[in-house]
Amino acid sequence: MRIPQKSTATIPIFFSANDNYVPIMSVMIRSILENANKERKYEIIILNRDISQNSMEKIREMFAEFPNFSLEFSDFTEIAENCKFFVSRHITIEAYFRLFIPFKFPQYKKALYFDGDMVATTDVSHLFDMDISNYLVGAVRDVAAAWYFLPQNLKTDEYSKIYEYMLSMENPSDYINSGMLVINCEKFRETYSQNDILDAISSREWQVHDQDVINFLAKDKIFHFDYSWNFMLTSWARFLPQNLSVKYLEGGKNPKIIHYKPYYFYWYIPNFEFFWKYATRTPFLDKIVEKVRRLSDGGK
Repeated sequence: MRIPQKSTATIPIFFSANDNYVPIMSVMIRSILENANKERKYEIIILNRDISQNSMEKIREMFAEFPNFSLEFSDFTEIAENCKFFVSRHITIEAYFRLFIPFKFPQYKKALYFDGDMVATTDVSHLFDMDISNYLVGAVRDVAAAWYFLPQNLKTDEYSKIYEYMLSMENPSDYINSGMLVINCEKFRETYSQNDILDAISSREWQVHDQDVINFLAKDKIFHFDYSWNFMLTSWARFLPQNLSVKYLEGGKNPKIIHYKPYYFYWYIPNFEFFWKYATRTPFLDKIVEKVRRLSDGGK
């Protein structure tokens, strides 16, 4: 791990969501608010195209007791309407919005991005302070990737199509999960233009969506954080090569960011008490309980 370089700059933290996803995202936001260093300034920016005024007001309620945080909603409707996004399974267009952060927010040299289905157990400024000056992004390897390289799965057309880009990489085990990103915005702007991003997105049907695009664009300019910064509990981890398996198990001992899957809530997840700890402190608890109950019954 590179030695942190503490900055006095305001820390920009990005999310992307639709109105349906706001209750889940609010849990991650609450965990960031409560674990933040009160001596530092943070700015949370939510990229969206349909979040209702009611939802916005409820999110703003959470910020009243945290004066070192500011909140902004950024309308990405124009981006959504003017780019060809391939979506499938549970993924929505909003997933791609993170790719435009360096260009839509030129005032930032560096930024953090988080998926909404996470919980932070520590101050995320530690991530922001990491030196990734020689890299385009910092992220954590995708644990699930190990499963797709089993011989019996490589022979399956469905999986070989979905993970076509991953399988084409020189070192597939370096494929990253895009749920947590430290983005070197300055270097991204030096390397690509927004049109380059648009061209990359529309160049093919990326089966793992924005995640494939990020891996494609960043290539060998990715700094790999340890698993504790995007810890996802999955049985697929047992297929990791020995060197990564040791690191994964170590990361799980004290996860700093836990990555849950809200559509898998009926699974037992160790450390899930962290989710409910912060969920009970959001203005969306009733909706969260309703969603979890519905999912546990096999609904959506």
